[in-house]
Amino acid sequence: MADDWNIHGKTVVVTGATSGIGRETALALAGMGATVVLAVRNQEAGQETAAMIRQNSLSMTSDDWISSLAVGPKLELAQPSSIRSFATQYQKQNRPLHVLVNNAGANYLSEGLSEDGVPLLTQVNYLGPYMLTRLLEGSLVASAPSRVINVSSVTHRYGLIENPANFLSRMRIIGALQATKLGNVLFTYELQRRLGHLGVQACAVDPGAVSTNIYKDSSLFTRQPLKWLIQNLYAPPSDGAAAVVHAASAPWQRQPKKPENLACLQFFARGVFAWPAITAFKGQQQGVIGNLRMQGWALRALSLSALDWPLRRLTQGRGLSQTRAVPSAPASYDQHLAAALWDLSADKGKLPRDISVGGRQI
Repeated sequence: MADDWNIHGKTVVVTGATSGIGRETALALAGMGATVVLAVRNQEAGQETAAMIRQNSLSMTSDDWISSLAVGPKLELAQPSSIRSFATQYQKQNRPLHVLVNNAGANYLSEGLSEDGVPLLTQVNYLGPYMLTRLLEGSLVASAPSRVINVSSVTHRYGLIENPANFLSRMRIIGALQATKLGNVLFTYELQRRLGHLGVQACAVDPGAVSTNIYKDSSLFTRQPLKWLIQNLYAPPSDGAAAVVHAASAPWQRQPKKPENLACLQFFARGVFAWPAITAFKGQQQGVIGNLRMQGWALRALSLSALDWPLRRLTQGRGLSQTRAVPSAPASYDQHLAAALWDLSADKGKLPRDISVGGRQI
């Protein structure tokens, strides 16, 4: 049985909404009648995005809808103080919050630290969304039923977090992105365990292989032939946003009440990224055999990523457009790791470890 859910009239916050998947997600959800708040670091670009969405929708929507689009307070995920300021200002506006889409992220950042001593990539991709969600948890509970959508990646499947304390305090050049994307899924599932009974659903999404600005600062993906592959074979952001839009707007199957039941934990993907050839990978393993399996899977995943969008165009989406729940990496179901990461993240972000609603910890 599906949950009774309709995005029309609901208030949605989308982070990183001035380009790529975030902008296309905001455009799609606004077109479905949601009240969309653009949470961005560049306010001028936010206003330009809002104008673009209004202009593209003038012919199909009413003036009532146009007024339901807003540029929120400035949000810079690299700066914990900015995250706190955003949450404070948002709550002062007395807006409901039915859907929080944690889309903003980065891939190639300097080796610097945030003001709280967290590696910048970890701060932007993992701890920033964690802090934002925790600071807005009261609004999410008050608006329930509500949802948190965390945009992860296929790379989480070979991510590794051996020590949560090190993950939050030490820069790892090799495997840093993958670790942050695994952290997104671990956080998603722990959030579901802690807030699910209060009507807040959480899921993670793999948007697939998408040609966005996330590759622009890479020394590898800006060289041929990978640059050509991304520009010509990866999906445009409008297609990449489809799985995120589905997670935010479509009814989910009604969830079991016990949070330890794996059916409660939702990870969405589409196209080849929902195929067992991708989802059956068991993650990093020790030894020569484990390394060979890892390399074989990585080659298979890269090959399939180059086929996903061309096959969808060739077949006009038949069999490759549906978004569905699939298994995430085995490491993402580690409850002890998720709980430890949650607690250490709360400490790092100067937040209570327990959920706090209306001034009461629950």
